[in-house]
Amino acid sequence: MSNELLAQIDRVIQKRPLYKEALSTYRELVRLIEDSKPEIMYSTKDEAVAETKAKQGFPVFSREDLPLDLKATSSLFPRLLEHMSSQKREDSKALKNALDRVQTDPQWIERTITAFLSRDETTFTTMAQEVNLEPMVLRFVTSMALKPSLNALREAVGERIQKETWDYGYCPLCGSSPDMASLDDEGNRMLHCELCGSEWRYPRLKCPFCEKSEPKELGYFVSEEEEGFRVDFCKKCKVYIKTLDRRVVESPAPLELENIITLHLDMLAHEQGFKTPSG
Repeated sequence: MSNELLAQIDRVIQKRPLYKEALSTYRELVRLIEDSKPEIMYSTKDEAVAETKAKQGFPVFSREDLPLDLKATSSLFPRLLEHMSSQKREDSKALKNALDRVQTDPQWIERTITAFLSRDETTFTTMAQEVNLEPMVLRFVTSMALKPSLNALREAVGERIQKETWDYGYCPLCGSSPDMASLDDEGNRMLHCELCGSEWRYPRLKCPFCEKSEPKELGYFVSEEEEGFRVDFCKKCKVYIKTLDRRVVESPAPLELENIITLHLDMLAHEQGFKTPSG
């Protein structure tokens, strides 16, 4: 998976050199985490329970109870901080502060991960401020440290994820919100999980965040820079989601990359008064 993703990153860098710096940083971190081999405790005996929960609208796991390899994650966390703090970044000193904190207080990583997974923004922001680091940067480091475990979990659960029959705006595997959407070759809408990367089908004329389906409450605007990208928004809850149309975009990158290289759409959405699920 890592080699395939690295190849995709290289392809996108050639196609969109404007994002070379951001994607090169991401590429280095992908290489750094590829040696992580987390052990996931998931048994097929849980299938019946998962099926019953799915019928009742519950994801396979909640974010707080994901069976992740926290030992592997905690081992990877300082390596990411060390690498990023060694680069020529404006926040390199803050990253070094975070690294020093991890080395003097091993429980700091666990508390950070717990706050991240439980969506405790107050605690998470406070922990970032303790080391003078922007919360979004600490969120990025945490998500990258968790990525190997999340990928392993998604592969372990595999086809047991209710992708076609799941009719909710949150992930069928971990219950997280989507960060992007795509339209497949038949025009079906697929949502992409912000945390674990799972994808599932969802009605096109329905807000994933407040479930409004009245056409007058829903709208979108397209990207003038690139054909095949749009921003879907809900007038009721004021939340938006970026959408890639696979019928138009030739050889699209994985959505985790497309999310990085469409930041101009996020800026446009915010300028028009819309927000992401987390605000």
